[in-house]
Amino acid sequence: MLITNVQKPTWRFYAGWIVVNVISVLIAFAISFVIIFIIVKFVGDMIIVNGQTRITEDYLTTYIFFPMFGLLNGYLQVLLLRRCLPHMGWWWIAATFLGWTLGPLSALIISTNLYTVINTETTWFMLFIGLIIGGSIGLAQWLVLRQLVHHAGWWILANVLGLEITLLIFNGHFTGLLTPSLIPAIVTGVVLWLLLEKLPQT
Repeated sequence: MLITNVQKPTWRFYAGWIVVNVISVLIAFAISFVIIFIIVKFVGDMIIVNGQTRITEDYLTTYIFFPMFGLLNGYLQVLLLRRCLPHMGWWWIAATFLGWTLGPLSALIISTNLYTVINTETTWFMLFIGLIIGGSIGLAQWLVLRQLVHHAGWWILANVLGLEITLLIFNGHFTGLLTPSLIPAIVTGVVLWLLLEKLPQT
């Protein structure tokens, strides 16, 4: 059943949304770096996966960073969202974790299986990967958000759009963590503002 007692947030809420999402990236990266560093010390700089030699750090990033980020990001988002959505439950953490785990993992599997068949470095393929990851995150979180606000389907589009814009601007080559993490946070922040304040609640 839809819960409609949404408290109107202030500008601090949306500023906090951006800060929370950016901080999540930085903390998750720091934790993942330590974990990967320890693993590399034991297994070495290179590992063999399915008969192919891969850089240990690059290969493990998808399996460690993204789940770590999803768990941390979901937790911090819940702490913030509960100020305006008192009924926001801890299922949001599970949804965010699953979205950020299954999305990148699916993208990795697809890229690995297709790189010998098609050019996986094209803009179109990169946008396809963004659709998979953004859609996975948005869909998982939507399952929770739809119980709390009307028009929650826009949340899926917001996550896809945030990632797609980031990929188009940076062409998949990120020189840092802060700048690319800002765009999805801003896009989802705008849609969150629409869901909580501007879109009709009927």
